[in-house]
Amino acid sequence: MVGSQDLTRKRRILFCGEASYLSTGYATYTREVLRRLHSTGKYDIAELGTYGKPNEPEIKDVPWKFYPNIPDINNTRDVQEYNSNHINQFGAWKFESICLDFKPDIVIDIRDFWMMEFEERSPFRRFFNWIIMPTVDAAPQNPQWLSTFANAEAVLTYSEWGQDVLKQESGGKIKCRGTASPSADAKYTLRAPASRAI
Repeated sequence: MVGSQDLTRKRRILFCGEASYLSTGYATYTREVLRRLHSTGKYDIAELGTYGKPNEPEIKDVPWKFYPNIPDINNTRDVQEYNSNHINQFGAWKFESICLDFKPDIVIDIRDFWMMEFEERSPFRRFFNWIIMPTVDAAPQNPQWLSTFANAEAVLTYSEWGQDVLKQESGGKIKCRGTASPSADAKYTLRAPASRAI
């Protein structure tokens, strides 16, 4: 909880995004970040995995708590609720119940605005710190997006250009904390052959 944490337990991180075992760009980013956080042993971690289905065999290999977003097709009520609003595909219909169950101290989301904006409107928003990494690939940004981003405790960007856009267009109100390009990972960094000096 923001400002009222139990210091006798590990901080709890809820990561919202496309299921980390999928082969999409967002899933790959999610998987890489979660593996690193999990390997520290410092946090209790849970994942709200959109497009993840209950009882998928890949779930058994996920080493942290996993909440699949797609409902069981045999649960008519859940299927109806899921289909009742297009933002439910991004986790909106499950988010509140997961907050109640997991009680996250930190919620992280690395997606587009329309995939994460429901988290800001949560009645539990005051109980967690919100770290987001929205896709900033155009200027100017929508004023509604800027307003939402300004309410996060920390905003990361994919590029220095994106960070500059958010800082400038929000008048410095968005708490930009850095750039986290996927190309910064050593395994993705291009290197010259050993025989050539750069």
